[in-house]
Amino acid sequence: MNETTVTIGQYAINQCAVKVKTADSKTAPIADLEEFNIAVENNVETWHDMSGWQNALLTAKALSGSFSGKRCLGDAGNDYINSLRWNIGKAAEADFEIDFPDGSKLEFSAVVALTDILGASTGVAPLTGDITGKGKPTFTPAAG
Repeated sequence: MNETTVTIGQYAINQCAVKVKTADSKTAPIADLEEFNIAVENNVETWHDMSGWQNALLTAKALSGSFSGKRCLGDAGNDYINSLRWNIGKAAEADFEIDFPDGSKLEFSAVVALTDILGASTGVAPLTGDITGKGKPTFTPAAG
């Protein structure tokens, strides 16, 4: 991650560090990621009471996303994600950590579903897939 801590204003996505917990329980960055998209989906239940006006309650949340990058042989994070390619069930899950430039951190578990294997003969081998969050993520605000 960038050595400068951002405390005000905007920041570039490339200042975030996306990491995965590898088989030896060490957290490693994932080399050559181009995109790592995370979305929080919300379930809102609505109803109309006897006044005729709508009421609402946020009843559930889910984390999901996708990633794309290049396959990088020999990088611990990239190799670990790729090792999940043919797995099913619990063996297709990983623990992730995203470090933000202000010092805050998001940690979550997710099912990893890799998609592309090859592409054009003039291209670089891809590392792409989707993630589906499992349970509530842990967000740690920046210190201070």
